[in-house]
Amino acid sequence: MKILMLSGIFAQSDAYRASHMAETPDSLLADALADAGVDITTAAPTFRGDWASFDVVHLNHLTNACLRSIVEPRTRVVFTHHTSGWKPWHHRMVRNATERRADRVVVFTDDERRRLGRRVPDRKIEVIRSALAVERFTTTTRARPRPGQVWDLLYVGQLVEFKRVHLALELLRRLRDAGQPARLRIISHRETLRPELETAARRLGVHEDVHYLGTRTRDEIGTEMASSHFLVLPSHREALSTVTSEAAVSGLPVLLFDVSGADEQVPPGWELPPIHDTTRWSDLALRRMADYERVAAAWAANAPTVRGRLSIDRAVAEHVDMYRRILTR
Repeated sequence: MKILMLSGIFAQSDAYRASHMAETPDSLLADALADAGVDITTAAPTFRGDWASFDVVHLNHLTNACLRSIVEPRTRVVFTHHTSGWKPWHHRMVRNATERRADRVVVFTDDERRRLGRRVPDRKIEVIRSALAVERFTTTTRARPRPGQVWDLLYVGQLVEFKRVHLALELLRRLRDAGQPARLRIISHRETLRPELETAARRLGVHEDVHYLGTRTRDEIGTEMASSHFLVLPSHREALSTVTSEAAVSGLPVLLFDVSGADEQVPPGWELPPIHDTTRWSDLALRRMADYERVAAAWAANAPTVRGRLSIDRAVAEHVDMYRRILTR
């Protein structure tokens, strides 16, 4: 069985990956499949080689390789989108065509399957949770700041529009006005909107409370999580967010919206506001600070459950089974 796995991460140089993005769910899966003895080739979406020499081509993310899949009718194709939610019309056209063309469409949770609606036939959908190197993250029960200390908020991700990092800045301002001083540390490998965010922070009067840390390795992210009180993730779309999973296995409470997969990452009873209800999101942040002991205990107690769901061995076995069924159908 020969697998070609295409993803943007494989377009990056070793130097870039070492300093910016050493690992993603798709690169972690590819490495684990190779370790399990699968004949797998990884390449950038611009790969010009012959797809016909592979048994399965596995597309990750919405890239130009999706367009090629539409005109390669004899190739067996798996498509993992890695995200959900609203997209521009031209992205939706390519996504829908790729889903129709693909032999299998992989989603990470039953919630994401539901969000597909009737767009993809149920027989083509595979629910396979993304994996995580859980051994890098230690679960701890956090305590509220001591008198004179501030709340440490952490954001990890791209500084792009759908992440809505400006909501984290507005939350900082609201916390300060409520007598709850806080600081926001930002880890990002893609700082597209940083100038706009810096301007917004100055307008809100919280620029001195925002610290840009640049990039971090996965191990370093674990260290940053260990010293934080909340992970802040205001995105209006995700699909089993990796950074939320990392926070969950660390016992770090996350302030997020009702995005795809979130209900499998949070403790029972944790309210997830609709993506449009930004006021409710910040209201909940203040309530959770006031009740932090109970909140922190709930996330620490939920960590083993999330940790068990994210095993890399499980993800490898489920992908190999899917590839084999495609080849023997």
